[in-house]
Amino acid sequence: MDVKLTKEEQTLIANFKNEKLNHVNQWLSLDLERANPAEYTEQNVRDNFELVRKINEIMLRFFHHEPKKEKQIFYKAASIAEIDKLKNTAEINQFLLARLDQAKAEEDLVGILNRPALLQIELAEDIPVLPIQEELLVMISPFTKVDLLEETQESKEDKKVYQLVLSGQEMKHLEQSDEKEWCDTICKSTNAVFEKLKECLDMDEENASNYENIRKLEQLLAKHNFAMEQENYEADTTEEERQSDLDNIARIQSELTSLKEMVAKSFNDKLKNMQFITDWKNDVLAYLRSEFAELAQQSEKEELVSENSAEEIEKEPGKKVYQPTGNEKIDEVKADCLENIAVVNTLLKNIKELIAKQQNHARIAEALDSNYKALNNAFEMKNFAEELDNLVKAISDKVDLITDEKSEELEKISKVNLQVSILLNYLNNAKSAVSKKINRFDEMNIIEENELKKEIAETIKNIRCEAELKKLNDDLDIIEDKSNLKKFLGKFTGRDKLDKTMLDQIKVRQTAIRKNFRNKMPLAYNYSIHELIAEIEMFIKENKDDELVLEDVSLLRKIKDTLKKNFVILDSKVISIMDQKTGKNLPLASKKVSKKELIEMDTYRFLNRYGYDKSYDKKEPDYPDTMASEIKRIIDYIKSSDIL
Repeated sequence: MDVKLTKEEQTLIANFKNEKLNHVNQWLSLDLERANPAEYTEQNVRDNFELVRKINEIMLRFFHHEPKKEKQIFYKAASIAEIDKLKNTAEINQFLLARLDQAKAEEDLVGILNRPALLQIELAEDIPVLPIQEELLVMISPFTKVDLLEETQESKEDKKVYQLVLSGQEMKHLEQSDEKEWCDTICKSTNAVFEKLKECLDMDEENASNYENIRKLEQLLAKHNFAMEQENYEADTTEEERQSDLDNIARIQSELTSLKEMVAKSFNDKLKNMQFITDWKNDVLAYLRSEFAELAQQSEKEELVSENSAEEIEKEPGKKVYQPTGNEKIDEVKADCLENIAVVNTLLKNIKELIAKQQNHARIAEALDSNYKALNNAFEMKNFAEELDNLVKAISDKVDLITDEKSEELEKISKVNLQVSILLNYLNNAKSAVSKKINRFDEMNIIEENELKKEIAETIKNIRCEAELKKLNDDLDIIEDKSNLKKFLGKFTGRDKLDKTMLDQIKVRQTAIRKNFRNKMPLAYNYSIHELIAEIEMFIKENKDDELVLEDVSLLRKIKDTLKKNFVILDSKVISIMDQKTGKNLPLASKKVSKKELIEMDTYRFLNRYGYDKSYDKKEPDYPDTMASEIKRIIDYIKSSDIL
């Protein structure tokens, strides 16, 4: 290996591994259960940014000097608890220490008391690692994507073995001025994070006491109610004792309501604090991704300069790297040609990636029996881009034949190059302004993925609507087919009024579901796979024993399994969405509710739970994209310029 570390760098790595690694990892993960608010100061954050940057610089130097491998295998001792946490992780935003040698990693298992397990980590070739040779260790770069985590056949009763496959994430850097402003904003917000972290920890401590008091009051209330419901209560107590019991129940109920309101307010306040902290953490990670992208770009340029230091290096068989002629005007025009060629190469690469994603979307849709169809004709784009590639290379070859910098032909090519460059630059601008920070192909990929998610949502919705309508029709038949005797008795028991309410609410549900069933879902909506799986899970839980919709339940189970195979799903997020939709996070109502009101509330919750009461914005983005016709326009311009 050619990379030589200075003593200062060696000390930095040793201190980072032994003293700072856990601190930095905790800072990156922002695990509130282990967070120490005192560590969240502006200076600490600035120091952490600088430290992480320096470690990454060294890591990238090793990465670009080492021979590239198709895949790299490392080993890490872990606990089952760590494995379970990884299962709910889409990406790893921490530095990982792993072993080069499996036997050494297995020795480390002795030090893990909580159900040890061996991680076999497989890295994609684009993930930088930093070897720490004297200890046969490597440090793996953060911002890696979890592609696979599963138990292997090597697992035994006394030792579990898991395969973890990681790939690199695409990272983009900002302009330097924006980056500095962003860094200052993050660091200056640290004091607010410190305060909100403290508030969250204080709330947790206070609520632990409140929940215990609520439990005690509910037990006391139940005890009083039970006593008053006894058969001989009226006979065994005086009017004053009964009034005293009622006063006690009212007092307990009042205290209970007050405590629940406090808990509910505290819960909402903590949610707001957590959102602020999460947004701050996401800014930290996004800024570091930008820093890493900039460092990687700089490192690649340094590597390219090093590789091109020889006089002649073949880029293609029989073709040499362009050597400047010393003629300033010709060299300038040639440089413009090469820049346009590079831009068209990137264009072709982006189009091919778009095609690959469209084909993957089509595969997923086929497995789900959904109707996804690519919105953009990427194959037409590819054909035009390949033709454009041939033209800009032909222009470059034409410049190679020119020797007179004052020739009219060179001047004409220069003007055409400039116009082509402007048109190529325009191709990169996003059309629908989904976000200021994305380019044209990012936007197309977002829209294409949203089209897939929309069709998946439509498929799930249709299955759900048909099943719900079957159930409601069955409920309607049961109520309407009641015998005359039961209807007669219902007039005296009040049951007929409840049946009337049920009939009204069934019709409300039917109307809402049919309206939802008829309406096509729009593209201009941010569909969430986690929400779709939460809806499936809720439906299965509610209907798994209902013979009337067993086939629908089975279909939704298959869809859920297919989604989990093709998307990264965080079970904790699904559970959180289910809790929110079913109202589990809401405080209990203390007001006594009538049966009629309960039926109406159940309808409201049902419609809200599955989005049957949802209305969509009808405004849709302008798609398909016009990329193909814009590339064709550049081709037509070059052909009409008469330079070839």
